[in-house]
Amino acid sequence: MEASWPEADSVPLRREGASAVELDDNLAVYDDVGQLMILLNSSAGEVWNLCDGSTTVAAMIRELAEKYPDQASVIGDDVRETLRKLAELGLVDQGPEAL
Repeated sequence: MEASWPEADSVPLRREGASAVELDDNLAVYDDVGQLMILLNSSAGEVWNLCDGSTTVAAMIRELAEKYPDQASVIGDDVRETLRKLAELGLVDQGPEAL
């Protein structure tokens, strides 16, 4: 993983073998390969759901800023930090480069 990742045009992708189940306002993510289970809060869960291999980081930030305008000033940093943490845990890959 590059130190500057994720860039605005990065297209994060959930790792194959990882699945998620909604639990109230949280999302339980389980990786059957690494046998890791993590509970994501609703914000991190939304980022996880957007890691579809076709949505750029910039598009994620725009979508979430529109959905939560009162938090728009911090959403970019929060999305990037969440993606870095998910990548460190091996749950998200860099995915293909945006076209």
